[in-house]
Amino acid sequence: MSEDEAIDARLGALLRGAERSPDETFVSRVERALAAERRMEAQRRAAWRRFAGEAAASVAVAAAFVLLGRTGPVPDELELIASSPLPAAGLLLILWMVVAFRPATAR
Repeated sequence: MSEDEAIDARLGALLRGAERSPDETFVSRVERALAAERRMEAQRRAAWRRFAGEAAASVAVAAAFVLLGRTGPVPDELELIASSPLPAAGLLLILWMVVAFRPATAR
């Protein structure tokens, strides 16, 4: 055995270290973290689907209010504010969106 091979063998023996059994606590922590990440991803997808549905419903309601507002005769500005149901409907829509889009932690 040459001197280089002897040094390589000695370094290999020193760096190899002792055989160890798997760390069960580390493995269980990683498995729990992966399971939590899968649950969070599923909840995230569900939240985006719910948001998309509520946003589509809001757009449909707003479009209906706009179309209903345009079907009647065109009132002057004071008459629009005082007697038209359109501002009340818009306020109702805004209040509905505030209640519907509350943070998920409140549910």
